[in-house]
Amino acid sequence: MHAIERIDIEGTPPPWGVTAIGGFVRSALSRVEREGGPLPDEFCVSFCPWGERNAATLAMATIADVFEPRLRLVHFTSCGRPYLVAVLTGPDAADRQCRALDHLPWSEHYLGHWDGTVLKLTLVAEREDIGVEPPASLGERSLRQLFDSGDLDRF
Repeated sequence: MHAIERIDIEGTPPPWGVTAIGGFVRSALSRVEREGGPLPDEFCVSFCPWGERNAATLAMATIADVFEPRLRLVHFTSCGRPYLVAVLTGPDAADRQCRALDHLPWSEHYLGHWDGTVLKLTLVAEREDIGVEPPASLGERSLRQLFDSGDLDRF
């Protein structure tokens, strides 16, 4: 496991991005390592506000195979805002990150490189709006309709 003491950001992250939140990225990636195992020397990482992800995509089934469960978590900013943090590894990580990019609004995506002393994150892309046709709106539903639909059964 790495002791992430320094992170260098290359490129120009969006002004609304998570990298502007002091200590968040280091804290999130350190937690990924504690809970999922050491980060490889090369990887991709994506950050997306959890509420924006929920608002844009009712079901993540279309990109569920993109993420590696042991390297994906919800991490909170210091003010309590939850973010999806997903580390992608392996030879197809960049391709999977491109797929995630189209489905995650207000997201930022980086290529990570660990050289033994510094973790370098290079901005690959940012996305404000989703790049796919949004799902049809469910509109308003009553609690009775939710129970009858079976959507709450998994809880």
